[in-house]
Amino acid sequence: MTKFLLTLATLSLLIVSCKRMQKTPGGLEYKIYTSNTGDKIAAGDLVFFKVIGKVSDSVLFNTYKNTHMPYMNLAVRENFAKGNFEEGLTLLTTGDSALFMISADSFYQVYIGSPAPPFIKKGERISFNIKIDSFISKKVQAERKTIQELEMVEKQKNEALSIEAYVAKSGVKYTKTASGVYYIVTKANKGAMGAEGDLISANYTGRLFDGKEFDSNSKSGKPFEFQLGTHQVIAGWDEIFALLHEGEKASVVIPSALGYGAQGAGEDIGPFTPLTFDVELLKIIKAKK
Repeated sequence: MTKFLLTLATLSLLIVSCKRMQKTPGGLEYKIYTSNTGDKIAAGDLVFFKVIGKVSDSVLFNTYKNTHMPYMNLAVRENFAKGNFEEGLTLLTTGDSALFMISADSFYQVYIGSPAPPFIKKGERISFNIKIDSFISKKVQAERKTIQELEMVEKQKNEALSIEAYVAKSGVKYTKTASGVYYIVTKANKGAMGAEGDLISANYTGRLFDGKEFDSNSKSGKPFEFQLGTHQVIAGWDEIFALLHEGEKASVVIPSALGYGAQGAGEDIGPFTPLTFDVELLKIIKAKK
């Protein structure tokens, strides 16, 4: 009787084992180890997952051992390749684990854009042991983007108000350019003016509206040099130095759109931060025609 029960149990395990590998309509072979409830991953979703990729006994990549990149992420395309990695992702949800078996040639062609490396034999398959950490749905991504855009608009409005308040409080009669740069020449001169490609030699000190100095060439003791109009400096600099004569000094207020924008720069210059500069155009070396 015991032997009969063991035989049935063994047979049952064999049947279950045979059924484990399945195939999607697109031709992907897969086996799901852990299945959780919840919405499945869909086209447009951004997926974060751990994965071990192997060909035969050779490990191609293993995020479990990569401390710099413990998770991979992939945005599931709307027109993903049937029978490939993304089709497998759409079978899963957060917390699920699975095995995908994919043609190495197909995987490299679709996701790497090149043939499989020479050490992978023709016709070999890559096994992907994958565990889904989380995913962000297409809808949530769109909502976050909308929130970020609204926040950006609000920050831009606040910046514009702060510039107007700063200019009004300073009592300085700035000239405002069409792009929104405010400047006043504090030392006039009738020297030459620069043109695109000319080498500009200048002194400068940059400050935030609270007076904190964030940069100055006085620290190096040497004039700062750049080619005018070639995007070597922030856009506000290209604009203001094209308006000055050699030997002139000016005080300038530059909006973030012509400075470091939504990214900011370093520890002192945050996103949407307007800047002030005291500049001196020391010398212009004309570009060779």
